[in-house]
Amino acid sequence: MIKRLCLLAIFWTLGCAAQPMPLWRAVQDQQRAAEELTQHLSLLSAANVSPQFYSLHQNLEAPDLSMEERDRLLLLGFQLIEEFHRQLSERPPGADGLGGAPFLLMVPEGGEYPVLKAAEQGRLEQRVRELAPDSVQYRMARQRVIELMALESLVWPEFGKAPLLEPGDRHPQIAELRWVLKQLGDYQGQVNGDHYDDELLDSVQGFQRRHGLAADGVVGPRTRAWLRVSPRVRAQRLARNTLRQWHDRSRFADSYLLVNIPEYRLSWVTPTGERFSTRVIVGRNSRRTPRMTTEVVSLVVNPSWNVPRSIIWRDLLPKIRLSGDYLAKQRFDAYNRQGEPVQYSADQWQQAATGRFPYRLSQRPGDDNALGRYKFHLTNSKAIYLHDTPDKQLFDRSRRALSSGCVRVEGADLLARQLAFEGEVDLKRFNHARGLGETRWFRLKRPLPVYMVYWSAWVADNGVAHYRKDIYHQDGDMDHKNAIAMRSTFGR
Repeated sequence: MIKRLCLLAIFWTLGCAAQPMPLWRAVQDQQRAAEELTQHLSLLSAANVSPQFYSLHQNLEAPDLSMEERDRLLLLGFQLIEEFHRQLSERPPGADGLGGAPFLLMVPEGGEYPVLKAAEQGRLEQRVRELAPDSVQYRMARQRVIELMALESLVWPEFGKAPLLEPGDRHPQIAELRWVLKQLGDYQGQVNGDHYDDELLDSVQGFQRRHGLAADGVVGPRTRAWLRVSPRVRAQRLARNTLRQWHDRSRFADSYLLVNIPEYRLSWVTPTGERFSTRVIVGRNSRRTPRMTTEVVSLVVNPSWNVPRSIIWRDLLPKIRLSGDYLAKQRFDAYNRQGEPVQYSADQWQQAATGRFPYRLSQRPGDDNALGRYKFHLTNSKAIYLHDTPDKQLFDRSRRALSSGCVRVEGADLLARQLAFEGEVDLKRFNHARGLGETRWFRLKRPLPVYMVYWSAWVADNGVAHYRKDIYHQDGDMDHKNAIAMRSTFGR
């Protein structure tokens, strides 16, 4: 009751106390508007982006709430949502702040009058719907958030240490496994019983797939770490990422490449659908792939690799100190500050690697080049680009935060040929260059936008919520114990 009085006190200071008639319940348009607004407030409350949304939602759920108080709270909620959207829209891509400090929302004086005008014109429902994305995915995500919040009061199992659980096993923890999967919608069978049967196997594999795990049906540390994530945390993660997707997508072009960093996936999206999709490798936590908006301007066939100074110091110098012929074996050329070639013996290179090492290194084109056979040159000041890799086996790992920041693309040859086929580069010259060992640059006739995003939760077209490990700790929603468990487990 104290929280409700505080909110009402804020409302009365705005000069919005007097209403000649009910605003949210007089006609069907207003009733539908109230329902839509309440559901949107539910998502914002679950996202935990501002304590004002949480308090407002709690007050709206109070059993002793009068209709007059509800009307005033809904009007206040409308204005808070508008202010939240204004603040969010002013933040650039990659800097939405949804996982950081809460938004502090101040309702402008007179902000209630556009709402009253819409109600007078019979457009209140339309005006409320304009506060949220007009997409099926958003509505499915919002519904899933509401369903998860309805489970908040349940006592969630801890899923402590236990042996690996495999099909055919019997174990007391299997009953908890059935119950959790039932609550989350992954399992439709009986919750009693300690036997790991075939029906449960299908459910476990589905759960593993939607969390980015190997779908082998074996319940190990990684699967248990996701099983113990509570509905409240799941709702917050999904709600925040739904808002983040809305913020990001508002700036998207019609055709683009999308790199979802936590999903380790690149997609080429066009107005007619997805043209290309593949697995990628992104930067490790200490060398993160940035959230950014850029574009492919050139395609490089048989690229050389001009090694950044940071990689020379972190990665190459330790290898040179161990083996003075490392540069020769890996086909690196060295240059001094004047751009002149430098040729040393193995012993001299080992000695040089212990000092300041004032040399520039460039790896010649070839099968062992770190960039592989293709580089997709992007416009940015961070030396980030998409490229091929000779280490194809790394794409089979479920966790692929392995690079120094650039994005390694599986099937880079297919992506390059798709670009050439679509007329973005000269197809005849491109095919000729592929057979050469020399570097060739092809400028795209039209730059292709690239969006590198950080979406660690989303709802697929079938309505199923997917989650991925928060590899860069951007969501701030895992409790300390579970975060440690998810970082330190290397099994299933």
